[in-house]
Amino acid sequence: MPASLREEATCPVCLELFSNPISLPCVHTFCFDCMQLWLLERKDMKLTCPICREATEKPPLEEWQIRTLTLLTQQHSFLLEQSLHMRKEFLTFREDMTLDAATANSCLVLSNDLRKVQCGKICHDLVDDPQRFTHMACVLGTSCFSSGYHYWEVEVEEGKDWALGVCKQSVDRNRKSGFSSEHGFWVISMKAGTIYSNSIPETRISASPGLSHIGIFLDVEIEEIKFFDVRNDALIYIHSNFSCFESLHPLFCPELPGEGGRGGTLSICS
Repeated sequence: MPASLREEATCPVCLELFSNPISLPCVHTFCFDCMQLWLLERKDMKLTCPICREATEKPPLEEWQIRTLTLLTQQHSFLLEQSLHMRKEFLTFREDMTLDAATANSCLVLSNDLRKVQCGKICHDLVDDPQRFTHMACVLGTSCFSSGYHYWEVEVEEGKDWALGVCKQSVDRNRKSGFSSEHGFWVISMKAGTIYSNSIPETRISASPGLSHIGIFLDVEIEEIKFFDVRNDALIYIHSNFSCFESLHPLFCPELPGEGGRGGTLSICS
Protein backbone atom coordinates (compact mmCIF):
# COMPACT_ATOMS: atom_id res chain seq x y z
CA MET A 1 0.00 0.00 0.00
CA PRO A 2 1.24 3.57 -0.70
CA ALA A 3 0.91 4.62 2.98
CA SER A 4 3.15 1.80 4.19
CA LEU A 5 5.75 2.63 1.52
CA ARG A 6 5.97 6.17 2.84
CA GLU A 7 6.32 4.85 6.40
CA GLU A 8 9.25 2.67 5.29
CA ALA A 9 10.96 5.78 3.87
CA THR A 10 10.38 7.94 6.99
CA CYS A 11 12.93 8.54 9.73
CA PRO A 12 11.53 7.69 13.22
CA VAL A 13 13.40 10.64 14.77
CA CYS A 14 12.56 13.64 12.55
CA LEU A 15 9.46 12.02 10.96
CA GLU A 16 10.59 13.26 7.55
CA LEU A 17 11.71 11.24 4.52
CA PHE A 18 15.19 9.84 5.08
CA SER A 19 18.25 11.94 4.26
CA ASN A 20 21.43 9.86 3.91
CA PRO A 21 19.94 6.89 5.79
CA ILE A 22 22.15 4.71 7.99
CA SER A 23 21.32 1.59 10.00
CA LEU A 24 22.62 0.24 13.32
CA PRO A 25 23.28 -3.45 14.16
CA CYS A 26 19.83 -3.54 15.81
CA VAL A 27 18.50 -2.89 12.23
CA HIS A 28 16.83 0.43 13.11
CA THR A 29 17.42 3.10 10.46
CA PHE A 30 17.84 6.87 10.84
CA CYS A 31 18.97 9.95 8.94
CA PHE A 32 22.72 10.53 9.26
CA ASP A 33 22.15 14.05 10.66
CA CYS A 34 19.53 12.80 13.14
CA MET A 35 22.02 10.24 14.45
CA GLN A 36 24.74 12.87 14.76
CA LEU A 37 22.49 15.16 16.81
CA TRP A 38 21.49 12.21 18.99
CA LEU A 39 25.16 11.45 19.74
CA LEU A 40 25.98 15.10 20.51
CA GLU A 41 23.15 15.20 23.07
CA ARG A 42 24.62 12.22 24.93
CA LYS A 43 27.42 12.99 27.35
CA ASP A 44 29.08 9.58 27.04
CA MET A 45 29.05 9.76 23.20
CA LYS A 46 28.28 6.03 23.03
CA LEU A 47 26.59 4.84 19.85
CA THR A 48 23.16 3.91 21.21
CA CYS A 49 19.96 3.33 19.25
CA PRO A 50 17.38 6.10 19.90
CA ILE A 51 14.58 3.51 19.75
CA CYS A 52 15.69 0.32 21.52
CA ARG A 53 18.68 1.87 23.39
CA GLU A 54 20.99 -0.95 22.31
CA ALA A 55 24.62 0.15 22.50
CA THR A 56 27.15 -0.89 19.88
CA GLU A 57 30.75 -0.32 18.94
CA LYS A 58 30.20 -1.25 15.30
CA PRO A 59 29.97 1.65 12.83
CA PRO A 60 26.61 2.38 11.16
CA LEU A 61 26.01 1.07 7.66
CA GLU A 62 24.81 3.15 4.72
CA GLU A 63 21.37 1.98 3.59
CA TRP A 64 21.38 2.16 -0.20
CA GLN A 65 18.08 0.32 -0.61
CA ILE A 66 16.34 2.70 1.79
CA ARG A 67 17.96 5.61 -0.03
CA THR A 68 16.54 4.34 -3.33
CA LEU A 69 13.07 3.80 -1.79
CA THR A 70 13.15 7.36 -0.41
CA LEU A 71 14.09 8.77 -3.81
CA LEU A 72 11.25 6.86 -5.51
CA THR A 73 8.80 8.05 -2.85
CA GLN A 74 9.87 11.66 -3.43
CA GLN A 75 9.62 11.36 -7.21
CA HIS A 76 6.21 9.67 -7.21
CA SER A 77 4.61 11.21 -4.14
CA PHE A 78 1.92 12.84 -6.31
CA LEU A 79 0.85 9.48 -7.73
CA LEU A 80 0.91 7.86 -4.30
CA GLU A 81 -1.32 10.59 -2.90
CA GLN A 82 -3.64 10.19 -5.87
CA SER A 83 -4.11 6.51 -5.11
CA LEU A 84 -5.25 7.01 -1.50
CA HIS A 85 -8.94 7.40 -0.66
CA MET A 86 -9.88 8.52 -4.17
CA ARG A 87 -12.54 5.92 -4.89
CA LYS A 88 -15.22 7.59 -2.73
CA GLU A 89 -14.80 10.81 -4.72
CA PHE A 90 -14.94 8.96 -8.03
CA LEU A 91 -18.14 7.14 -7.07
CA THR A 92 -19.92 10.49 -7.44
CA PHE A 93 -19.31 10.18 -11.20
CA ARG A 94 -20.12 6.48 -11.50
CA GLU A 95 -21.79 5.46 -14.75
CA ASP A 96 -24.62 2.94 -15.00
CA MET A 97 -23.01 1.19 -17.93
CA THR A 98 -23.93 -1.76 -20.14
CA LEU A 99 -22.35 -3.31 -23.22
CA ASP A 100 -23.38 -2.37 -26.75
CA ALA A 101 -24.19 -5.68 -28.46
CA ALA A 102 -24.16 -4.05 -31.90
CA THR A 103 -20.39 -3.45 -31.57
CA ALA A 104 -19.46 -6.92 -30.21
CA ASN A 105 -17.12 -9.16 -32.19
CA SER A 106 -18.95 -12.29 -33.43
CA CYS A 107 -16.89 -14.57 -31.15
CA LEU A 108 -17.98 -12.78 -27.98
CA VAL A 109 -20.75 -13.97 -25.68
CA LEU A 110 -22.65 -11.28 -23.75
CA SER A 111 -24.80 -11.90 -20.68
CA ASN A 112 -28.53 -11.18 -20.79
CA ASP A 113 -28.10 -8.07 -18.65
CA LEU A 114 -25.28 -6.86 -20.96
CA ARG A 115 -22.83 -6.47 -18.08
CA LYS A 116 -20.56 -9.49 -18.74
CA VAL A 117 -18.56 -10.56 -21.77
CA GLN A 118 -16.33 -13.51 -22.60
CA CYS A 119 -15.01 -15.28 -25.68
CA GLY A 120 -17.13 -18.17 -26.90
CA LYS A 121 -15.94 -21.39 -28.50
CA ILE A 122 -17.58 -20.60 -31.83
CA CYS A 123 -18.16 -17.44 -33.85
CA HIS A 124 -21.76 -16.49 -34.50
CA ASP A 125 -23.05 -15.61 -37.95
CA LEU A 126 -24.20 -12.12 -37.07
CA VAL A 127 -25.70 -9.48 -39.30
CA ASP A 128 -23.03 -7.27 -40.84
CA ASP A 129 -22.82 -3.97 -39.00
CA PRO A 130 -20.20 -1.24 -39.54
CA GLN A 131 -20.17 -0.68 -35.78
CA ARG A 132 -19.04 -4.25 -35.08
CA PHE A 133 -15.40 -5.20 -34.40
CA THR A 134 -14.57 -7.67 -37.16
CA HIS A 135 -11.28 -9.19 -36.02
CA MET A 136 -10.42 -8.05 -32.48
CA ALA A 137 -12.44 -9.55 -29.59
CA CYS A 138 -13.81 -6.19 -28.48
CA VAL A 139 -17.10 -4.62 -27.48
CA LEU A 140 -17.90 -1.03 -26.56
CA GLY A 141 -19.98 0.31 -23.70
CA THR A 142 -23.26 1.99 -24.53
CA SER A 143 -22.07 5.20 -22.85
CA CYS A 144 -20.62 7.95 -25.00
CA PHE A 145 -18.50 10.69 -23.44
CA SER A 146 -17.75 14.11 -24.92
CA SER A 147 -17.37 16.15 -21.70
CA GLY A 148 -17.24 15.87 -17.92
CA TYR A 149 -16.06 13.20 -15.47
CA HIS A 150 -16.92 9.50 -15.68
CA TYR A 151 -16.08 6.47 -13.54
CA TRP A 152 -16.74 2.75 -13.89
CA GLU A 153 -15.38 -0.49 -12.42
CA VAL A 154 -14.72 -3.86 -14.03
CA GLU A 155 -14.08 -7.28 -12.49
CA VAL A 156 -11.39 -9.26 -14.32
CA GLU A 157 -10.39 -12.88 -13.90
CA GLU A 158 -7.08 -13.42 -12.16
CA GLY A 159 -4.42 -14.90 -14.44
CA LYS A 160 -6.34 -14.10 -17.64
CA ASP A 161 -5.49 -11.66 -20.43
CA TRP A 162 -7.64 -8.60 -21.11
CA ALA A 163 -7.63 -4.97 -22.23
CA LEU A 164 -9.69 -2.07 -20.84
CA GLY A 165 -9.92 1.64 -21.51
CA VAL A 166 -11.53 3.99 -24.02
CA CYS A 167 -11.43 4.59 -27.75
CA LYS A 168 -12.58 7.19 -30.21
CA GLN A 169 -15.98 6.69 -31.77
CA SER A 170 -14.38 6.62 -35.22
CA VAL A 171 -11.80 3.84 -34.59
CA ASP A 172 -11.38 1.35 -37.39
CA ARG A 173 -13.53 -1.63 -36.38
CA ASN A 174 -11.74 -3.76 -39.01
CA ARG A 175 -8.29 -3.53 -37.39
CA LYS A 176 -6.71 -6.96 -37.01
CA SER A 177 -4.43 -6.24 -34.05
CA GLY A 178 -3.05 -3.61 -31.70
CA PHE A 179 -4.48 -0.88 -29.51
CA SER A 180 -2.26 1.97 -30.63
CA SER A 181 -2.94 5.41 -29.18
CA GLU A 182 -2.12 6.75 -32.65
CA HIS A 183 -5.26 5.00 -33.88
CA GLY A 184 -7.53 6.28 -31.10
CA PHE A 185 -7.17 3.65 -28.33
CA TRP A 186 -6.16 4.53 -24.75
CA VAL A 187 -6.06 1.29 -22.81
CA ILE A 188 -4.06 -0.91 -20.47
CA SER A 189 -3.66 -4.61 -21.24
CA MET A 190 -2.90 -7.62 -19.05
CA LYS A 191 -0.70 -10.19 -20.75
CA ALA A 192 0.98 -13.15 -19.01
CA GLY A 193 0.82 -11.46 -15.61
CA THR A 194 2.21 -8.08 -16.72
CA ILE A 195 0.27 -4.90 -17.46
CA TYR A 196 1.14 -2.90 -20.58
CA SER A 197 0.06 0.59 -21.53
CA ASN A 198 -0.42 1.38 -25.19
CA SER A 199 1.53 4.62 -24.83
CA ILE A 200 4.45 5.41 -27.12
CA PRO A 201 6.85 3.97 -26.14
CA GLU A 202 4.94 1.10 -24.58
CA THR A 203 5.19 0.94 -20.77
CA ARG A 204 5.37 -2.29 -18.74
CA ILE A 205 3.79 -2.17 -15.28
CA SER A 206 4.09 -4.89 -12.64
CA ALA A 207 0.64 -6.14 -11.65
CA SER A 208 -0.33 -6.59 -8.01
CA PRO A 209 -0.83 -10.25 -7.05
CA GLY A 210 -4.50 -11.15 -7.25
CA LEU A 211 -5.46 -8.12 -9.36
CA SER A 212 -9.16 -8.59 -10.05
CA HIS A 213 -10.99 -5.26 -9.77
CA ILE A 214 -10.16 -2.29 -12.04
CA GLY A 215 -11.47 1.23 -11.53
CA ILE A 216 -11.40 3.61 -14.51
CA PHE A 217 -11.77 7.39 -14.18
CA LEU A 218 -12.06 9.53 -17.30
CA ASP A 219 -11.67 13.32 -17.21
CA VAL A 220 -12.60 14.46 -20.70
CA GLU A 221 -11.85 18.12 -20.05
CA ILE A 222 -8.13 17.62 -19.31
CA GLU A 223 -7.87 14.55 -21.58
CA GLU A 224 -6.82 12.11 -18.88
CA ILE A 225 -7.79 8.54 -17.95
CA LYS A 226 -6.68 6.84 -14.72
CA PHE A 227 -6.68 3.12 -13.96
CA PHE A 228 -6.89 1.89 -10.36
CA ASP A 229 -6.42 -1.39 -8.53
CA VAL A 230 -9.59 -1.01 -6.46
CA ARG A 231 -8.98 -3.80 -3.93
CA ASN A 232 -5.49 -2.52 -3.08
CA ASP A 233 -6.50 1.16 -3.35
CA ALA A 234 -3.60 1.80 -5.71
CA LEU A 235 -3.07 3.74 -8.92
CA ILE A 236 -1.98 1.54 -11.84
CA TYR A 237 -1.44 4.00 -14.69
CA ILE A 238 -2.43 7.39 -16.15
CA HIS A 239 -2.94 8.17 -19.83
CA SER A 240 -2.75 11.97 -20.09
CA ASN A 241 -2.77 14.76 -22.65
CA PHE A 242 -4.33 12.62 -25.35
CA SER A 243 -5.79 14.82 -28.03
CA CYS A 244 -9.28 13.82 -29.12
CA PHE A 245 -11.91 16.00 -30.76
CA GLU A 246 -14.70 13.44 -30.80
CA SER A 247 -16.69 11.31 -28.41
CA LEU A 248 -15.08 8.48 -26.44
CA HIS A 249 -16.50 5.02 -25.70
CA PRO A 250 -15.52 2.54 -22.97
CA LEU A 251 -13.68 -0.44 -24.50
CA PHE A 252 -13.77 -4.04 -23.24
CA CYS A 253 -11.58 -6.79 -24.64
CA PRO A 254 -11.69 -10.16 -22.81
CA GLU A 255 -9.03 -11.72 -25.04
CA LEU A 256 -6.00 -10.13 -26.73
CA PRO A 257 -5.28 -10.53 -30.46
CA GLY A 258 -3.20 -13.66 -31.13
CA GLU A 259 -3.66 -14.96 -27.58
CA GLY A 260 -6.48 -17.46 -28.12
CA GLY A 261 -7.53 -19.36 -25.02
CA ARG A 262 -5.96 -16.95 -22.51
CA GLY A 263 -9.01 -14.72 -22.10
CA GLY A 264 -11.57 -14.75 -19.31
CA THR A 265 -14.76 -12.94 -18.32
CA LEU A 266 -15.04 -9.17 -17.89
CA SER A 267 -17.87 -7.99 -15.63
CA ILE A 268 -19.05 -4.40 -15.29
CA CYS A 269 -19.72 -3.67 -11.61
CA SER A 270 -23.15 -2.23 -10.86
